[in-house]
Amino acid sequence: MLLTLPDDRCLGPGEALRPVRIPGSKSVTNRALLLAALSPGTSRLEGGLEAEDTRWMRQALRGLGFELKEDGGTWQVTGGPRPRATGALWLGASGTTLRFLLPWLALCAAEPVRLEGDPRLFERPLEPLLEPLQALGARWRPDASGVWLHPMPRPPRRLDLLVDARLSSQFLSGLALAAAALPEPSLLTWADAASPSYLELTSQWLRRFGCEAVLTPGHWRIPGGALAARDLHLPGDWSGAAAFLAAAAATGRPLQVGPLDPEDAQGDRAMVAILEAAGCRARWVGSLDLELSGSLQRGLDADLTDCPDLGPVLAALAALAPGPSELRGLHTLPLKECDRLDASAELVRWAGGRAEVIGDHTLRVTPGPPPGERASFDPRHDHRMAFAAALVGLRRGGTLRDPNCVSKTFPTFWEVWRGMLG
Repeated sequence: MLLTLPDDRCLGPGEALRPVRIPGSKSVTNRALLLAALSPGTSRLEGGLEAEDTRWMRQALRGLGFELKEDGGTWQVTGGPRPRATGALWLGASGTTLRFLLPWLALCAAEPVRLEGDPRLFERPLEPLLEPLQALGARWRPDASGVWLHPMPRPPRRLDLLVDARLSSQFLSGLALAAAALPEPSLLTWADAASPSYLELTSQWLRRFGCEAVLTPGHWRIPGGALAARDLHLPGDWSGAAAFLAAAAATGRPLQVGPLDPEDAQGDRAMVAILEAAGCRARWVGSLDLELSGSLQRGLDADLTDCPDLGPVLAALAALAPGPSELRGLHTLPLKECDRLDASAELVRWAGGRAEVIGDHTLRVTPGPPPGERASFDPRHDHRMAFAAALVGLRRGGTLRDPNCVSKTFPTFWEVWRGMLG
């Protein structure tokens, strides 16, 4: 399937972009769903993201014996018991679902669990998470179509683990979520962690379910037995907002985006500071709507160690900027749903710019003139590459293959994108 990318020629001179409403955060939604299952009692969650990744998490929790009712935008989860699989769990391509469920199941499942999903899911790094779990007695048995996970013979009372989190902070987050369900206090330690802002996000949501975890550099103390059911509203997604904010910066047209929480621990909140440093202006309208105005005055200069998911959209914006850009801290991008570092460089060239990849961590972008006729861009079945291509299309036109890959985290993206353009 091909999509002709919408552009901004439909707008009049100086006309503002239409206000945008952002769905819930995948990162928050999957954390909150798992914490609701871990917490004794019934939790009610409002504003959760309805997309493939969160659907696989909800489906997996049901497959583990948990009652999960959906009534409009409210999800009711009754948690507390040990997980007991009633059949194979299909996890799609959801890395958060696999990496959050795996430690809990390895430590606490009542019997072996069958895990299946897209091939890419099991190709992404897992060994640093499996090593401490296997040392505790869990077993990981992959085969041609999935994995058998054999849990520890009996759940531990607590954890005291040294974890290699250089490839993904999700390894630590998954272990911290599981540790909160154990009866005694746990300690996780590490020397270095990728995208450490996501650890702050996990701590924030542990606290919202009653677990006062203490996160300091290299150490995470997680009280045991403190989780309690909660009624919570989940915030909008800063990751989902990024492409829309970039659209305002690329076109120079004002835009309001919401609902967004200015105090949210999501690392992609850094998008605002990055755009302000390049010449845009941001202000809050009320408590949950962000207004961005002004066009880019210079290229981008940003370290994305804490927010690597911004990489593709910022690479696309860099190709449209008035000067050269440098994006650093991208060493985890090759390990995502696709090799996003290579795909981002390809997107820059598709936009007419020059891209230089330095090692596995830096992308230098020099804008170029609009390209002539070119082939459709292939997002490699990666939702964030499709978001980034939409941004290029605003000023460069073109067509996109596989536009429905956005369903992983933002199924209504194209509807909202066109609505922004009126």
